[in-house]
Amino acid sequence: MPVKAIARTSISRNGVGAFVSPCYKISVNYCNWGGSSTGLRELLNAGKIDKIAQEKSNIIFEVIKRTGHPSLKFHYNNDVVQDINIANLKAHEIVNKLDEYSQRSGNDLFKFNHRVLSINDSVRGVWSPLHTPKTHRHKI
Repeated sequence: MPVKAIARTSISRNGVGAFVSPCYKISVNYCNWGGSSTGLRELLNAGKIDKIAQEKSNIIFEVIKRTGHPSLKFHYNNDVVQDINIANLKAHEIVNKLDEYSQRSGNDLFKFNHRVLSINDSVRGVWSPLHTPKTHRHKI
């Protein structure tokens, strides 16, 4: 009796074969009149937003002029939208916010307390030679 292989689809993992940026769209909202949008207007007038958009060519930039405080909306692949208020921030602080949030995954930040991060958890746990009794250890 011949042995047949079990058909299984591969698990797609980001970074293996191709990289897909988690942030796909950034909406920049600003007011042309308000004082809280001064830093963002400086970036727009200097053309620095255009340079950032060219560097991050895989992200769609949308610039919207409306009344109110300025904000950045980051749209992520996991259907999460983060709205960041950038009122009264200076130009370099806004650039730092753009860099920080465009590199995030959109998930909430959490503290990871485990030693090993694995997709496939082991039933037996993490093995170490120090987990065995001293009498059963291999002596050299």
